[in-house]
Amino acid sequence: LISRSIKAGVTHFDTAQIYTNLSGMMLGSWFPIADSAEKRMKLGLSQHKGKWQVATKVMKSGKKKVVKDMCYRSLKTMGIDCLDLYYVHRVDPKVPIEITMEAMNELIAEGKIKYVGLSEASAATIRRAHAVCPLTCVQMEWSLYSRELEDEIVPLCAELGIGIVAYAPMGRGLLADTSLDPEKMSRMDFRKMGGVGYAVEEGERNLATSLESLAKEKNVALGTLSLAWVHKKGRDALNGAGVVPIPGTGNPKHMEENATAVALSYTLSDEDMEAIETCVPRKAMDNLPRYGGGLGKRVFTNENNISLEEWKK
Repeated sequence: LISRSIKAGVTHFDTAQIYTNLSGMMLGSWFPIADSAEKRMKLGLSQHKGKWQVATKVMKSGKKKVVKDMCYRSLKTMGIDCLDLYYVHRVDPKVPIEITMEAMNELIAEGKIKYVGLSEASAATIRRAHAVCPLTCVQMEWSLYSRELEDEIVPLCAELGIGIVAYAPMGRGLLADTSLDPEKMSRMDFRKMGGVGYAVEEGERNLATSLESLAKEKNVALGTLSLAWVHKKGRDALNGAGVVPIPGTGNPKHMEENATAVALSYTLSDEDMEAIETCVPRKAMDNLPRYGGGLGKRVFTNENNISLEEWKK
């Protein structure tokens, strides 16, 4: 699947330590294949891993030692010398972001990482972090089902020249498959147990059905149209800073459909975007909880990082 995604034009792979390092281990096992000239030729790959980007995220703590140690661990897991992009997965409320960013600067100086990002950070924290260590991007949930970031985060990123990596760009699958029924999901399904408001609302699933009719008119998959909306929305709003949606799938057919969304996004007119947003109006989705439990307290709308001055007292 990884090799096929490269051939389809995918250049960015996202991992995280909270994913039990499984995604990193999978990439690590694939790199030796990519580094073999003979095998690259058989796979139709024109380059080694310098052609694509690998990102991972630290979540355990914002303390300098932890941030750096977890980076070293990720490098070892994947069998590489340098990470293209290293995120703070969730901002530690008890450690000033300035301290965490100092660790990032040290990792850059050591040649262990190239670029730095935050995930689910508030506008105030993004600005503070960027002043210490220039941010390449922030990773935020962005889809037709999740648009709260458009109020403050998107304008700030446009101002500072920070890109946005959009996770869950197809509404955690609900904007790709109208047959998904939360009532029939396993109790262990993250969408079922995570308190995702839009995953259990019948009305919201009907919105996706309306969008599916529009996708059929364009002769594209529902997920492809949902993803194309994110591409164009971000491109138009970020003044060239860029948006990179990161849909996840284990299905080669879905991966190839996802890869065509970039080209589709360039064909969408303002009228198309209006029609898409009419199918899934923002007012129907705002204020629905995206996470339950402790994670619900660590999204950007609730994030509150301690100030450096308060921390020093």
